[in-house]
Amino acid sequence: MNLFKTAGIGTTALSLLTYMAFATPVVCAELRTNLPADPATIDPIVASELIAGDVIRNIYESFTAIDSHGNVIPSLAESWEALDGGRGFRIHLRKGVKFHSGRVFTAKDVKFSLEQLLLPTSKAGLNSPHASAIVGADEVKSGATTELKGVKIVDDYTVEIALKSVNPLFPLYPIYMMDSGVIAEAGANWATKISAGTGPFKFGGWSRGQQVQLEAHKDYWRGAPKIDGVRFMIVPDSNTAMSMYETGGLDLLRVPADLVRRVIGDAAMKGQLVTSPEARVRYLAMNAELYKPFEDKRVREAFCISLDQAEMIEGLYYGAALPFYGAVPPGIGGYNSNLKPINVDPKRARALLAEAGYAGGAGMPPLNFSNLEPNKTESLYITSKIKEALGVNVGVEILERGTMLKSMNSRQLPYYYWGWSLDYPDGLNFLEALWYGPSPYNRGWKNAEYDARIAEAKAIADNDARYKVYNQAEKILLDEWGMCPLPLQLQVVLVKPGVKGVKLTSSRLEPFWDVSIKP
Repeated sequence: MNLFKTAGIGTTALSLLTYMAFATPVVCAELRTNLPADPATIDPIVASELIAGDVIRNIYESFTAIDSHGNVIPSLAESWEALDGGRGFRIHLRKGVKFHSGRVFTAKDVKFSLEQLLLPTSKAGLNSPHASAIVGADEVKSGATTELKGVKIVDDYTVEIALKSVNPLFPLYPIYMMDSGVIAEAGANWATKISAGTGPFKFGGWSRGQQVQLEAHKDYWRGAPKIDGVRFMIVPDSNTAMSMYETGGLDLLRVPADLVRRVIGDAAMKGQLVTSPEARVRYLAMNAELYKPFEDKRVREAFCISLDQAEMIEGLYYGAALPFYGAVPPGIGGYNSNLKPINVDPKRARALLAEAGYAGGAGMPPLNFSNLEPNKTESLYITSKIKEALGVNVGVEILERGTMLKSMNSRQLPYYYWGWSLDYPDGLNFLEALWYGPSPYNRGWKNAEYDARIAEAKAIADNDARYKVYNQAEKILLDEWGMCPLPLQLQVVLVKPGVKGVKLTSSRLEPFWDVSIKP
């Protein structure tokens, strides 16, 4: 089927009524864009999902950032050098950085932020494993102390961080710096009461189900933003989002997957279209800890070789995706370009299932496939293919985002679809977070040999040598069918002609600091 064939779309008047107040074309210095759902949270300590990240990256910053070419660039750290053979770092902080409160950012805030990630009361999300690498982290996590002894304040703009082992990637980690002067006073749920970052925009308000509002940080260290703010509109329905863009209610549209074919094929939108590969691994998780048949490698393989990526790319992703058969995406350190495609073979899949003692699905306990509402079509496709190839009836369980995150991170889902985005440009971003046994985000597949390779790689400073070990670990993961890789989707956005400075990185949109809007 031709990728550029235009597909028609209908939009109900009812779905548009909800957004009438925001759909009138206006001339303003505020960027309006869409999110498919409310963020689960905008607390940088807890957040671990993509939607929250789109908002948080505009409010909070780390030692380093990733530019639109995928390169690591200094952010709140101007420079750093390794100490003790790589078992620590001396980090030189950028001077003249102000928090949204007006306070000056110093080494005190670095120590505070790292401690906040480890306190047992913080319920830290994505960043906790990174801070756990610091000497003294275990004592803070246990509640024995609130003082992180591995962090030494040398002066206001220099901090030394001692690590438990060699870790060449530490300065790359997305550890968001927070304002030590305002958080304690704000109390519980502080992230929705105050703005405690250094980023180009500060938190301005959140009307759940409607919008998240950001306001320009006029004292931003790179210079004041060129727009007054950003309004993230919560628009679950893709047709409604498209209509809002077409009628002037949105300046920038993150194009939903089911509209990609229409957008790419519409000549009138060609000048407004921005696309880029996304370094986001999508996969099917099979939790062997929760569902006994998945303990057997043959069952896992049978499920994986029943799915045809070429068919998925055309039928599910409307041609806006690339085949992918690994765990580290192209352009990221440790990517293996020599991985072979998965051989789709329903006959072999049925034989494997029978060998495992589950011929035609007989004897398998009930199984649900869990996913989010926007991915319901994918869920129905995947379960139908499993039924067609293996004779196994798999139910579809559509979960609310917060419920799915909680259930997934507590390993209470047996079979589900998920994705993991780029936090720092190295293969360990994926290999450690998702399948390393000690990771809090392990998906229910564990392998001692795999864990040994990851532990070895984490201590190797030389990139090429480290990447070789990544490839060894990835081979174990794939040979054991620890997950089913899915195609790499393209990022597709539409940008109004008067909007300039929008940039896509390998980890989605850059913060909107350099964006400007002209009538």
